[in-house]
Amino acid sequence: MLRVARRYLDYLYADMVRRRLAAQIHCVGARDVELFLDLGCHVGYNTDRIRDVLSPAQTVGIELNTSTAKEAYGRGIDVLRHDLNQPLPLGSDVVDVITAFDVLEHLTETWQIITEMYRVLKPDGFALIDCPNLAAWHNVLILVLGFQPSSGPHLISIADSDLALVEGMHREDHGLSAAEAEQVHTSRMHRHIVVPAFRSLKRVLIKAGFDIAGSWGFGYYPLPPRIANWFCRLDVSHAHHFLIKARKPSGAS
Repeated sequence: MLRVARRYLDYLYADMVRRRLAAQIHCVGARDVELFLDLGCHVGYNTDRIRDVLSPAQTVGIELNTSTAKEAYGRGIDVLRHDLNQPLPLGSDVVDVITAFDVLEHLTETWQIITEMYRVLKPDGFALIDCPNLAAWHNVLILVLGFQPSSGPHLISIADSDLALVEGMHREDHGLSAAEAEQVHTSRMHRHIVVPAFRSLKRVLIKAGFDIAGSWGFGYYPLPPRIANWFCRLDVSHAHHFLIKARKPSGAS
């Protein structure tokens, strides 16, 4: 029974990831871009995906980890080694598009990074933010059971969970052996610290000056994809992941 449940949840998770990645590309759209900035670019995989669509004059990634930054640099990305909990090392009104995919939940200074994104964007530029959702129904249920939400915040890392089924899925999804999982316990990359709820993050983005150009939800567990997608359109606030397109208004400074 546990094996069947695991297979079904893996199926739901894989479908959620596929739809997220497709939506990220769709939401970028075609436009003239001089500077594209990817926050938390890691090895540059997602940076490349978005760069292929935008064809910007310059692509900059920000990454703290030395080894992953080197790999991203090898892809032809201008990488700045920098802690995203600190102000961005860029001037104001210089960036056309920012992506922050699976980034905000790893940071402690949420308000600062949001206001910094607003500062460096050109008027009419936009940020695409993709996060796990603290208010997803499965996190609510896990809290009701008296445990830490699987999406975080995590006391140790995403490879450590109160629920054995969830812990096993996290390790497999990230390709971690039991020994490797032990090694990531102290890694910031593998720990969610401040996990936003969808409605709360929208409010904070608006407070920072952004206009919300669109929002989308992905994964509505335990419902199968076709039904889940309908609920995600109806109720983004309880989906597993969400994507928000936040635009800096024209004439803003």
